[in-house]
Amino acid sequence: MKKNSLKTFSFAIIFFIILIVGNISYRGFLNYQNTIMTQQIEHLLTSSKSIGKSLELYVDEKEKSLKDMTINLGRYLEKTDKEFINDEILKTLEVFYHTQGKEVSELFYVSLDKKNTLSYPKIDSLVNYEILYNELDYIRKNKKSYVGTPYLDSSDGFSFNMAEPVVVKGNIIGVIFGRIKLENMHELLVRPVKAGKHGYAVVTDIDGNILMHPVKSHIGGHVVKFREKKYPDLDLEELKGLLIKRKTEEEGSYIYNSYWWPQENLERVRKINVFSRVQIGTEFWVVSIIISYDDIKEPIENYLYSSIIIASVIILIFSWVVFLTMRMIKNKEAYELETNYLREINKSTEELRKKDAELHHRRKLETIGTMTGGIAHEFNNVLTPIMGYSELILRTLDPNIKSYDYAKNIYESSERAQEIIDQIRLFSGDKNIKIKYKVISINKVLRDALRFSESLFPTDIKIIKDIKKEEWYLYANETQIHQVVLNLCTNACNAMRGRDDGVIKISTDRVKYQEDEVLQRTELIKRDYVKISFEDNGCGMDEDTVEKIFDPFFTKKLSEKSSGLGLSIVQGIVIKHGGTINVFSEIGKGSRFDVYLPISTNKISDPDKNVENEDILGNESILIIDDDKYVAEMLKSGLCDLGYQTAVITEGSEILKRFDYIKNNFKVVITDLAMPEINGIQLSKKVKMSKPEVKVILMTAYSDEPLEEYMQEGVIDDYLMKPVSASKLSRSIRGVMDNI
Repeated sequence: MKKNSLKTFSFAIIFFIILIVGNISYRGFLNYQNTIMTQQIEHLLTSSKSIGKSLELYVDEKEKSLKDMTINLGRYLEKTDKEFINDEILKTLEVFYHTQGKEVSELFYVSLDKKNTLSYPKIDSLVNYEILYNELDYIRKNKKSYVGTPYLDSSDGFSFNMAEPVVVKGNIIGVIFGRIKLENMHELLVRPVKAGKHGYAVVTDIDGNILMHPVKSHIGGHVVKFREKKYPDLDLEELKGLLIKRKTEEEGSYIYNSYWWPQENLERVRKINVFSRVQIGTEFWVVSIIISYDDIKEPIENYLYSSIIIASVIILIFSWVVFLTMRMIKNKEAYELETNYLREINKSTEELRKKDAELHHRRKLETIGTMTGGIAHEFNNVLTPIMGYSELILRTLDPNIKSYDYAKNIYESSERAQEIIDQIRLFSGDKNIKIKYKVISINKVLRDALRFSESLFPTDIKIIKDIKKEEWYLYANETQIHQVVLNLCTNACNAMRGRDDGVIKISTDRVKYQEDEVLQRTELIKRDYVKISFEDNGCGMDEDTVEKIFDPFFTKKLSEKSSGLGLSIVQGIVIKHGGTINVFSEIGKGSRFDVYLPISTNKISDPDKNVENEDILGNESILIIDDDKYVAEMLKSGLCDLGYQTAVITEGSEILKRFDYIKNNFKVVITDLAMPEINGIQLSKKVKMSKPEVKVILMTAYSDEPLEEYMQEGVIDDYLMKPVSASKLSRSIRGVMDNI
């Protein structure tokens, strides 16, 4: 009897475990399915809105160009005799047509009385003048430009007109029409977008007439009516439901059964349509991205299968545990043995789980590091010509003219961008980079950072600046101080979101350690500090929030865009600069963040800022090797300007072919690290083995190579991290040639 009771109890436990594991697995599957579906739809909706924005910007740009052309034409016609007006109009149309690169397919001019009509290029096909006249009447009545409604043109494709009045001496004398083919917009902006294996993007008007579609024969037809007529045997009822939803909602998604129209053999499939509206002129277009439901279902099914397998394993494990437990009840000795066995299994499982988690975390960090390193590499390659050519311009311009200031701003901005990229490279694990510190003016940094921050603020936020005129200097990284100011301003702006009387006050003051209560609570060096305060009248924070505000990933969701990392990063930067940050806040009244940074007594500026130093001149023979011809030519021009005799090789295959020429004709070889056929390190070793007196300077945008070790071993004489300007390169040349 007792044996049967234990057996029944065992089966009851196993059944209960099956119910629990099954319920948990099923709920987990539903949550995962909803998460995947939501993420995919949000991603597709973002793509749909992006296409819509691109279409809107494309039309706005063409409309602005046409408007500028008509304004200039009107001014010119004021000085032109009547007999030459048509010639000038045609000439203007021709110039504008070629300037647009045929993106505007035809241009028309129609006089206000409709008696004079001109076009470029000459139109041999039938022109629908009724549309032009109707749009002309609209402009005559409203006296403003007009973007027309799409219509079927003579090539069985959709076009629409942009109309701009030609005004001479305050009077409209006619209208210039620019015809835009939707086919061109489709090829440029819509067709490149892909979704899954078979998906594509489609544009229709609000009524469902197809404006852009990968199948040209469908253009001009109605989403439902055209296909009902062409495919009478197909079931299109669910497609009608999609049409109704798109008419009643500005954006959304719809799951339905339909067909892949670009395929020859039409088979009924499950599809997802994600759509959004965009206004073009007076009309609304609907941008839809269509993807196969199977493309999203596949990972969901994989998760389901994995869940079933895991649940089965768990059930088997628990069943096995129950079985062992029942046996241990019968036999105490066997029970103890099995208990030890299970402990070992659990221990091994936990160790495997920890190792798996560590491996996953390590791979994730490696992936992020690789990605950020690649981004830094590409940005450095792009930034090198910007920095180099702006430096060349500075040398050729008179410092007293306006253009010199423009070029100087470009040069300084490129240096700031380089510092930002250096921080990205530092994050990616690049050991060849160091964050650069220098003596900077806090007033100048605040002015620059606030000028950028103000452009991001809503217009209803008032900004009060109480920055002392006295100049204070910091030994700091300028880009990181910029980041502190921007993050604190953004935090204040988010705290006042929704208010129409928001005020941000930024003030500075010089404080002594002995006289400030906040500083006395720290272990900072006893010296003078600059105190920068950021005060707002926003929502404020309670004490619990204030205590956690600098914790990573903590956020009170003051903004939907809040990541929870901003203030943590700010605190880290301030501490690295030998300072501290303090916050005062009260619910309903606002917050004040006080940043303390040590004042530097040194006021020496960075010598690298002077691009005209005479100590960088030289006359040696230099060879530049870089597969980026823009970088190579820029460096060649800059070094030639400094007196060097410079040559360039941009093809990797030429290096080995002309090696004897290289080693015998140049005193310094400057090579990029990443070159085809032979990289920079391999080339340097080959040069040093053949002719050690030739100096080799290595350039790279990003590298995980031990470049310092290569210098110590004599493989290379120096290395520079891109972006590289001619002056920086020349200083390196002088260093290796003059043994500085």
